[in-house]
Amino acid sequence: MTRRTSLTLLSLAATVWAAVMVVGGLWLLAEGPARWPLVPPGPLRLGGGILFAAGQFLFMYLVADRWFPRAAKAMVWPLEIAATVFLVLGVVWFAVEVGMSQLA
Repeated sequence: MTRRTSLTLLSLAATVWAAVMVVGGLWLLAEGPARWPLVPPGPLRLGGGILFAAGQFLFMYLVADRWFPRAAKAMVWPLEIAATVFLVLGVVWFAVEVGMSQLA
């Protein structure tokens, strides 16, 4: 398998995976609280935001960085760091929210 073929297959798989995460996150943000009224809306919205950020993170790292390796670092790094920080803080916040809802 050539490098170009492997890059294309990885990009296609990662793009589909990221798209499912982004669309799922947006759906959870928009429809989650109405779909599951017994679950507090905070963790559902936070989970949707985390899924959205994870999809963006995945796409940036697995697709965009490989197709555009010489992109301006001054533009790429802040976006990647922001997505990483939002994802990590979102997961921590989600764990705290779920833990606090279990105590109540």
